[in-house]
Amino acid sequence: MSGSRVAVGRWVIVNVVGFTVGGAVCGTLLRWMQQPYYAVVFSAAEAAGVLAWTVGVSSAIFGAILGVSQWWAIRGHPAASWWLPATCAGWSLTGVTGGAISGVAGGSVSTIGPRSVPTGLLVAVAAAGVLLGLLPGTPQWLVLRRHVESAAWWPGLTLLGLAVGFSAGFLVVRLGLVDVVPAFRPEDFPSGKVLTLVGAVAGAGYGAVTGPQLARKLSRLLPSGDAALSAAGPTAEV
Repeated sequence: MSGSRVAVGRWVIVNVVGFTVGGAVCGTLLRWMQQPYYAVVFSAAEAAGVLAWTVGVSSAIFGAILGVSQWWAIRGHPAASWWLPATCAGWSLTGVTGGAISGVAGGSVSTIGPRSVPTGLLVAVAAAGVLLGLLPGTPQWLVLRRHVESAAWWPGLTLLGLAVGFSAGFLVVRLGLVDVVPAFRPEDFPSGKVLTLVGAVAGAGYGAVTGPQLARKLSRLLPSGDAALSAAGPTAEV
């Protein structure tokens, strides 16, 4: 039981670090890459293209940073070998798809894209956004399913963790540090300084939601993985 608590605590810590560092780098890159397009691009098609590549590139880097951080927590476990590329791939796909969708949805927030769109399109985009939250965990699921039993829950749990984490992060930073304590301005989104704080809160929430179940599952390998766990030694315990 104590081993599971240590594993969960370690998972929460590495996610706080990964989301914080990744948020700082991702926010800085987004600001730098997107700034030339603010209040300049109004075509939905052009905005989708701009946001797909800018968010895609920054999300790929975010995924690489987060993947390294999470890998450290599960190092020695057979699932760790492909965890980094799977995490990077999941976030890259999320960034490209999410960026394209947000470009079509309108530029009322990002100021890149049409200033208004039909309500029906906004509803469709919101529904697509929920499905989009499954993408970061899907490549990781492909890794987990080779080593643990019943891994189909992972994309959904990842979606829940991201929803809890980022909702808390934006609530704290957007409302707490913009509306209540004017430490930032609305125009500071996105930027490295605000996404650093959002990432710190989001990482804690994500780690707390996903950690307990992941720790339990990683402690129970499929029969084919028992030998690999034994060969990995004591550090393989998660």
